[in-house]
Amino acid sequence: CVCVCVCVCVCVWVWVVPVVCSHFSNVRAVLQGACHMVAMEIAHEPLVRQALRHVFRTRAVLHVKPTKKGKKMIDDTHPCYAFKYLKNKPVRDLRGDDFLKIEQAESDHLIEVKISVDIDYGSEKRNSTSHTYLEEVKTLFYRDEFSSVVEKWNAQRAATVTLAIQKVLFPIMEKELRQTLLQEAKDHVLRSCALKFRQMLDMAPYPVLRDDAPSDSRARVVACAYLPDRTVPSYLCFLDEAGEVVDFRKLNHLLKRRNGPYEAEGKQKEEDLGIIKSFLDQRRPDVIVVAAESREATNIVEDLKMCVTELEQEEGFPSVPVELVDTNVARIFAKSRRGKEQFCDYPELLRMAVSLGRRVKEPLEEFAAMFMSEDNEILSLRLHPLQDTVSKDQLKLALEMELVSRVNDVGVDINYCLEHPHIAPLASFVCGLGPRKAAALMKILKQENSQLQNRSQLVTQCSIGPQVFINCAGFMRIKTKLFTDTDTNYIEVLDSTRIHPETYEWARKMAVDALEYDETGDEPNPSAAVEEILETPEKLKDLDLDAFAEELERQDYGNKRTTLYDIRDELFGPYKERRKPFVPMSQEEKFPLLTGEPLESLREGRLVVCTVVGILRRKLQREVLDRATPIKNEQTKCWQCPFCLKDDFREISLVWQHFDDGSCPGQGIGVRTRLENGLSGFILTKNLSDKHVNAPEERIKEGMAILCRILRVNLEKFSVDLTCRSSDLTDKEGKFSAPKDTYYDTALAEAEKKKEEAVNQQPQQTYVRRVIVHPSFKNCTYAEAERELSSMEQGEAIFRPSSKGPDHLTVTWKVDTDILQHVDIKEQDKPTPFSIGKTLKIGNEVVIQCLVCIPCARWCGLVCVPCARWVWSGVCSLC
Repeated sequence: CVCVCVCVCVCVWVWVVPVVCSHFSNVRAVLQGACHMVAMEIAHEPLVRQALRHVFRTRAVLHVKPTKKGKKMIDDTHPCYAFKYLKNKPVRDLRGDDFLKIEQAESDHLIEVKISVDIDYGSEKRNSTSHTYLEEVKTLFYRDEFSSVVEKWNAQRAATVTLAIQKVLFPIMEKELRQTLLQEAKDHVLRSCALKFRQMLDMAPYPVLRDDAPSDSRARVVACAYLPDRTVPSYLCFLDEAGEVVDFRKLNHLLKRRNGPYEAEGKQKEEDLGIIKSFLDQRRPDVIVVAAESREATNIVEDLKMCVTELEQEEGFPSVPVELVDTNVARIFAKSRRGKEQFCDYPELLRMAVSLGRRVKEPLEEFAAMFMSEDNEILSLRLHPLQDTVSKDQLKLALEMELVSRVNDVGVDINYCLEHPHIAPLASFVCGLGPRKAAALMKILKQENSQLQNRSQLVTQCSIGPQVFINCAGFMRIKTKLFTDTDTNYIEVLDSTRIHPETYEWARKMAVDALEYDETGDEPNPSAAVEEILETPEKLKDLDLDAFAEELERQDYGNKRTTLYDIRDELFGPYKERRKPFVPMSQEEKFPLLTGEPLESLREGRLVVCTVVGILRRKLQREVLDRATPIKNEQTKCWQCPFCLKDDFREISLVWQHFDDGSCPGQGIGVRTRLENGLSGFILTKNLSDKHVNAPEERIKEGMAILCRILRVNLEKFSVDLTCRSSDLTDKEGKFSAPKDTYYDTALAEAEKKKEEAVNQQPQQTYVRRVIVHPSFKNCTYAEAERELSSMEQGEAIFRPSSKGPDHLTVTWKVDTDILQHVDIKEQDKPTPFSIGKTLKIGNEVVIQCLVCIPCARWCGLVCVPCARWVWSGVCSLC
């Protein structure tokens, strides 16, 4: 390709005179056209693009710097704080959703992003040690000869390569790379959403601990939903084993305090607690769940635990655990069209309680119903901070794949779905069915008013095709223990396992071999062998499955070793639960749900504003009080307590009496505060100031708003430890700063900071007040003049002092709505420094020596001094 291009250049050079025309007026233009043609040939060569694409992917570096807006908006809480200044960051080092955050900040005009192939060494090293990729490519096109002709041709080759790479290929490669990086970041967001959704699906139903309960029974649940508002009643809801609502109670005073200052509230709370105890005693749930809505949830949990404890002591009530549950799914159901259709007469909080209970019973049922809703409720789940940036269809597909995988792993009891409509959406996620076939299957069974007693009925009774049967049969769970053999239907015990009908014969063979039936006697019954082996699966351990797999492979069944081991595991426990067991919420999970504040926003070192609510004091021991030394104020002649600093004791004996009667609250050890988000904060006395503080009262007062920095988050107490020392607030050493990227351009950041500080230290523009008696003159700034003119009519003007000094005036004229013009007026021939000049000059052209009017050549109009209106003639009609 290069040789052909060079030949083209030679031909153009030889025939330069004949091709001169209107488009190429001279020899230089012809040569430039030839270079352009060669550059286009190089730029469109596939091998060149492939090589350059590889170079961009491996050598491209990222440069980021904030805009003027970004310098103010990107603080240590912004997602792009770590990337605020970047220099020479290789794009191959970008991880996760980094580039998506950068792209969002760039689209919001907060940062400027530049991608280049060459590393920026700075102005000091650029000329001495650095070389660019373009220079590397140019050397490939040079001819290593020494003559004036060769040098000229090398110059043309260099210009051609520069044009091809810098003007054509680099912009294309940069655009491609941006799209690739953006897509990789979005793919990471999709994977993160799918992973979190998988964790939500991978939670097993709440276990039933009752001794008399069957092994496959489900929990009976009492769910409590509330709002952090005392005027809104709360609700208790009881769900049976199938998740159907059996009963509920309305609680009007659940959030009130039993031991509060108001006796009436305490009686109302006792009434509600009595209703709760009666409800629990009547329904006997296996678990009680409470909505993790706010901090009040902890008090409700304690109240419910107290009710359970009292019932245990009074009536032998079984121990019932009380658990907190996330409300994100329940809140969506309560407000959805699906929830209103299922429970049209229920208030929103009661619908929320129903969803809470159902999620604890079987999470898959709730998520499957969200998927099948017309409102796409599943997309309302918050799984990632950046999930709104990805395609909704792609997000739904990723979540659907996770749900299909988990539903088929657990299996679907189609007969159970027939009995309970709210569970029916599970059938749509069985492999091979989908929404349409699942609905048709359910319709056939409902019309015939029958149940599936074996998997073969899917073909004989429900008209399922052979391929669909092969795909779905292994995931259709049939509880054969509920049926008995009849003349028409055969009960296959293996239908209650995950084993596929295609491998039933292998399972029967394994059962017969494990039981070691005597082959010389009567022919064994394989089905009976399977039933027996399900009772005693330990005998399967002695089977040589590897030899069995080799035999099947010799019979052209392929490598079935994994399948045989799966069959043996399934015979040990049919449809054994593979999901993780239900685990109560950890403190790290409770904290953001109950406080509404994610842990990331309360990182160590973050600045917060809090309000002082009191001083924490420590009661002193008698030995310390006996060694106390009261302090006398010589000005007031009063004595002061050295601990609580009370200073109105007329006699020293009153101080000792103050100690003896216990009225001294003790010595202050710290300050209790309340953050803007409602969290409690605590500041030790030593953290109040860099100087020594004897008592907190010396530095703060109750109700004072102070700026603090977070030292530690106490998850158990829902509080934070704070400091307000000046050295910690300024943080010159940067020990509290948020983590930054490895390629953070600290030098540029420091230079920008110093530049900003220098600008802030410059004296601000000042306006000298003038003594001028005129109805349109006002001693105000330009901002004040703009605010005042906003409510005035078009054409009005205000004369005001100028920041340029006492020999200038400024007229601010309202041209139109939100359009103002500031005109500088130069005063000359001033009798005194404070008086107005006899000659007024606008610009360098117009000079006026009277105060009747001020002409303006720019608008070809006049300013009437008495009324300050712009007019088109020498006299204002209003004057």
